[in-house]
Amino acid sequence: MAAVILALFSATASAQNTSGSFAVGTAKAARGQKAYGAIEVPAGVDAALSIPVVVVNGAKPGPVLAIVSGAHGTEYASIIAVERLISALDPATVSGTVILVPLVNVPSFEQKIAHVNPVDNKSMNRYYPGKMDGTQTERASFLITKQVVEPADHLIDLHGGDLDESLRPYAYWCWLSR
Repeated sequence: MAAVILALFSATASAQNTSGSFAVGTAKAARGQKAYGAIEVPAGVDAALSIPVVVVNGAKPGPVLAIVSGAHGTEYASIIAVERLISALDPATVSGTVILVPLVNVPSFEQKIAHVNPVDNKSMNRYYPGKMDGTQTERASFLITKQVVEPADHLIDLHGGDLDESLRPYAYWCWLSR
């Protein structure tokens, strides 16, 4: 899977990450490193949230690819796929940077609640670009927009088979110009 994603990634590259280090949340990786951290969503009208993030900053400069999963915390197939990709990616073999967010909706995952964030009963797939003075879902959406989506040249948002859904293989994409 890693080879397929990276081949597609390098074939469609537009902008380049040419700086030495790259940070998302608390994960800061120098060129040729992998860093683990979190996007820290501060408390507001409800609780704070810590969203795991990994930055794989390739040995060579190149574009930035973001891969996000777990907006619905019980879509386990996509969460597992990103966790496996994190383990498989070797920064020494990567050109560019890969931002990996394996689990956006941590409360849904922890409480096994399908479709929504149980803290505010909102779908974490429906509130982008979010806002910092909103609920937990809206604050998380805002920070993901700023720290993951905006720096990326390409974004893959993975889903698949929530607790009450059939898991069927399919893919679709849309081409958006900046």
